[in-house]
Amino acid sequence: MVHDIYNSLHNKLYGKLISFQKQIGLIDDAEKDLYHSAILLKNMAIVRKDYPVSLDFMIEELSKGAGKLRPVFQEMLTTYRSGRYDEAFRYFSDSVKSEYAVSFVSVLSKMDKINPFELVSQLDILISVIREERITKAMKQAERRSLIVTAFATASELVCLVNFCVVVVFLDMLSKLRFIY
Repeated sequence: MVHDIYNSLHNKLYGKLISFQKQIGLIDDAEKDLYHSAILLKNMAIVRKDYPVSLDFMIEELSKGAGKLRPVFQEMLTTYRSGRYDEAFRYFSDSVKSEYAVSFVSVLSKMDKINPFELVSQLDILISVIREERITKAMKQAERRSLIVTAFATASELVCLVNFCVVVVFLDMLSKLRFIY
């Protein structure tokens, strides 16, 4: 009976943990893809600073280099080519589950209006913010793992100490009981 309760509880908690990790993984994948897309966009802006290209071409190149965001970029490109520019940008920011999607779309929307040097500086800022956030998340995750390991080590030390105390007290009490009888 206790074993069944344990298995039931374990399966429920394990299922929720896996679900949570999948959700985090999808968000992390989108942010990682967005980060790589920002770097790719910056590199294309630097390489093509002498002869700027259209936003249409840049979105097409971003969709070629994207992983999980490829369908989002392709739908955005289709909407953009049909002349619904604001709807295309809104679609991207709504589809990508990242806090940086709005900033990325803002930079994309200004691409035809500003010179490549300003575009590169804006992308540098966005890239550095995303990088700092990713470093902070990684450090927090490492800190949490360290805390969990420390907690298990402390708990095992406490169990050993309690075991030692119980054995010593029990043996001492057993010898006193033998003395009484």
